[in-house]
Amino acid sequence: MPIATLPLVLAVVLVELAVGGAFLIWALDRTKQAPAGSLKLIAAVDAVAAALAFGLLPTIPRGALAEQAKLHAPALDSFATAVQLLTIVLIAQLITTFVPWPGLRAIISLAALLVGGGAFVAAAVARTTDPQTQFDPFALLALPLGALALGGVNAAMLLGHWYLVTPKTSAAPLQRASLIVLVAVVLQAALVAVTVMRGQLVAVGESNLGVAVGIRVGVGIAMTFALVAAAWWTARMNTQSSTGLLYVALGTVLAGEVAARVVFYLTGAGV
Repeated sequence: MPIATLPLVLAVVLVELAVGGAFLIWALDRTKQAPAGSLKLIAAVDAVAAALAFGLLPTIPRGALAEQAKLHAPALDSFATAVQLLTIVLIAQLITTFVPWPGLRAIISLAALLVGGGAFVAAAVARTTDPQTQFDPFALLALPLGALALGGVNAAMLLGHWYLVTPKTSAAPLQRASLIVLVAVVLQAALVAVTVMRGQLVAVGESNLGVAVGIRVGVGIAMTFALVAAAWWTARMNTQSSTGLLYVALGTVLAGEVAARVVFYLTGAGV
């Protein structure tokens, strides 16, 4: 039942965007260099992403449909609970961006990461219908790396827009955000290599999921790395050009994450 997993795929990708963005807010806030307005914008997008994931929860398969899709119902329930909590926490994070209490914002940002981590664990465990089966740690690793890539590039792109308002702002925050995404993409490439060496993608080549794997590797990893590396390099010279590159990178990361989650929920391979 491939189509049955689509709402779960979209919900997980939206959670990745929200949690990755929350991490970027925490990381950029520590430097005290990022414009306050950019933090508000990133927090607003993260809250909307979490709310959209919350809206998808009723469409996630349950009962016999979940069994046919090889999904573990209790894990799906845990994922739904985590998404509900995450939505509340990210709304609270958005509120804290409007008040001069960075300490409170840091605590709430860390709470968002904790709740988001719980959502990732539940999403990874949900692939099996056997409660006695140990979940694949590589599959679990794929989700936070996806959050850093997707949420990171989205936050970097939104941050880049702020230089149009305050062009004399230091380019260091934009470069730092781009560098975080670069590290995440490199680790994603390593994860795919490990998955290939473990032989988990052998069956994929014999099915129509080969296209999805190609999108994940060629678009989501290779193209994203090239675009973000160029954005990182050009940020010190022209933040507007860097932002344009990050716009395109957001599309490549999104395509790669959707493809990766489709492959995972249909085959169990963590890419």
